[in-house]
Amino acid sequence: MTRIALFVATLLALSACREDSPVASVETSPGGIRYTLIQIPDRKNVTVHVAWPTDWAYREGVSKAAPPVGTQLILAGGAKGHPAGEAGERFADLGSEGSIYASGNDHIIGELTFERNHTYQTVEIANAHLRAPELGQMWFDRIRYGIERNMAEAQSQPAHAGFDAVRWAVFGAQPLRNALSLDDPGTFAALTRDDIVAWHAETFTRNPEAVVVVGGIDAEAADPVLDALFRDLPEADHEISRKTEPDFTPRRILLHQPDAETTTLAFIAPLPASRLGGEFEDLILTHALGGDDQSVLFNAVRTELGASYGFDAGIANYTREHRILFMTGEIETGRLADAARAVHEAYASFRQTGPDGDLEDRQERLEPIFSDLPDSLTRQARSELQSALDGRGSGRSLELANELAAVTADSVAERLRDGFPSENAFIVIAVSPDTTALPDACVIAAPREAADCR
Repeated sequence: MTRIALFVATLLALSACREDSPVASVETSPGGIRYTLIQIPDRKNVTVHVAWPTDWAYREGVSKAAPPVGTQLILAGGAKGHPAGEAGERFADLGSEGSIYASGNDHIIGELTFERNHTYQTVEIANAHLRAPELGQMWFDRIRYGIERNMAEAQSQPAHAGFDAVRWAVFGAQPLRNALSLDDPGTFAALTRDDIVAWHAETFTRNPEAVVVVGGIDAEAADPVLDALFRDLPEADHEISRKTEPDFTPRRILLHQPDAETTTLAFIAPLPASRLGGEFEDLILTHALGGDDQSVLFNAVRTELGASYGFDAGIANYTREHRILFMTGEIETGRLADAARAVHEAYASFRQTGPDGDLEDRQERLEPIFSDLPDSLTRQARSELQSALDGRGSGRSLELANELAAVTADSVAERLRDGFPSENAFIVIAVSPDTTALPDACVIAAPREAADCR
């Protein structure tokens, strides 16, 4: 703690002697914490992002509600010297921010952002809650109830129910499915504070998978920050094992909801993991496919068929290894079969011909997202952390604009041909009040019945 208190005065003078451009390096603190440091001159703030590995979502016999409740409870529920409910207020008084959340069911992410002259106080609060949170029962009950209520409300929405049904089709009764959907009966009611204690004890250790520090700070000053943040955390004693067997066999499913006011339609198929590359091609392709009112799907379903206000395409992660391409929208119930056929045909044509228009125009629209990353320490750190988890080299987040510029028409065509699913590889899911709206579909009355659709 003495070193971290002493470094503040030194830190205030650092910006005058630095060069203007951000610089990335790999460092190791005296306490053995390895991290990527991105120095951005003249910034008064610093952000620290940590990814702890977890396989909680993959395991039998543990409460899948523990991570979503626990990530909120740690900071809210108090710690020694820090009454419950006050950490957020104290952070606000200091101009600091702290959050903990789950990422892709494979990691728990901690983010801590602070002004340089409030480093000691901020890190002390964070360490106290990571090391020995009190996990107050009143806050436990409040957070558990709030998340349970929000999940129940979401699950009542047709689109959400459709995606829950797909997870049943893909993962069946495997533990990961309920970690994704949190819809098994009793998931929240059976959760106890002891479940949170067990989850916390195995998760927050001195052995994170990746750590990133970004801002107006050098390694000499960052080292004591990290050692103070990880002070007295235990060594990991749990071997991570993420075994799951998804089944993306194409099938057509209709979830019958008699009271549904709208019909929703979605197409879902797997994509390669982001660690294998092709992310910029993916961005370009999904935007051209269903990113705006000039996209292939909008034209097919809205403009030509007139069966929807729009139809979108995007990419999501079940886990870091299991990504999906989805195409989805609300459809006029009587036009569902026509819309499903139009989407299938539009995607098949797109996969043959690729995006229309000039590739450079598409790159120019995306370029500011990456070139402006240093303007936001948090976005820079998040990007760098995700790259680190994909096994990329340090400082990759500083080169993303160059990676985007290196995309060619040939690389886009290759990605579309070799990385994107064929038009017949999709699981098609509709949620509708009409059981006959999607011909040849497996008709079910509840999402869990999708596990039996073949």
